[in-house]
Amino acid sequence: MPIDWTQLLALGAIALVAAVVRGYSGFGFSAIVIAGASLFIAPAALVPALFMLEIVASIHMLPGVRHQIDYPNFWPMAAACLVGLPAGQFFLVHLPADTIRIFLSLAILLSTALLWRGYSFGAGLTRPLAGATGFVIGFGSGMASVGGLMAMVVFLGINYPAAQTRAMFVAIFLVMYIYGVGVSALNGLITETTFWIALAMLLPLFAGILLGQKQYLSATQESFRKFGFVLLAVLASIGIARVVLS
Repeated sequence: MPIDWTQLLALGAIALVAAVVRGYSGFGFSAIVIAGASLFIAPAALVPALFMLEIVASIHMLPGVRHQIDYPNFWPMAAACLVGLPAGQFFLVHLPADTIRIFLSLAILLSTALLWRGYSFGAGLTRPLAGATGFVIGFGSGMASVGGLMAMVVFLGINYPAAQTRAMFVAIFLVMYIYGVGVSALNGLITETTFWIALAMLLPLFAGILLGQKQYLSATQESFRKFGFVLLAVLASIGIARVVLS
């Protein structure tokens, strides 16, 4: 086994926290795991394992949200994701990603601050905006597993309903990460270590999603938005600190 048991146990604990957030909000699992686990496991080893687990999470959550998916905007978003993901993974494979990660984190942090102060991207989700958002989700996920954070910036900026936001994340991640596993395999990123990492996080993933879903059922639209703002700010700050202090 290429990683030791202490690392696997730490990975499981991080995954449990991340999965609670995923069950509640529909996003954040990969970003939280990357923020914590990349301190002792290389991001290039984590990302394809996270793709696999995001597929499992979305399949698990899909029956409960499928009637709330905004299908007219989902399809252009999904198509653009499939273009953005290999573009992002190009940087993961071929270039040092820290500089790009810090710019992405700064952009997320600045956007969150503007949204908190009342800035809006517009009245609602249009097909062109859905396409642009899809590319951003794919690019951010392929390069640094921050696509969900970047998408949440958009959804908070148009004051999109919480139930539809969560449903769109579940559906888009299912499509994107099935594709992402294939792209990762073509880029040589899937190894034996990938499966050990995924296995260590599997049970914590299911347990955390169940806990998060219970919390979501009692959430209001306003509490969902506030949680989204806080989560974005915290994860973007952690991303910046990790690069600066490394």
